[in-house]
Amino acid sequence: MPGDVVAIEAGGPVPCDMVIFKSSKMKVNNASLNGEQEDIEIDLALEPAVNIFEAKNVAFFGSRCVTGNGVGICFRTGDATVFG
Repeated sequence: MPGDVVAIEAGGPVPCDMVIFKSSKMKVNNASLNGEQEDIEIDLALEPAVNIFEAKNVAFFGSRCVTGNGVGICFRTGDATVFG
């Protein structure tokens, strides 16, 4: 549910669209969303992003955590997600 705090570990799927607020060397693979095979490192620097797809602290449903781990707050689920 939006507002839930979710923990993700390496090898696990991202269960919703979420803003990551704590991470340890977390990288996600968004190949299922955009075809890019390169892993994306989650960066909590919180630099302003032009759009949500360029935000460095957001993980999307349909992607997978490939290394590290993180904790975030869910903001979209189901059909409302980017993947949905």
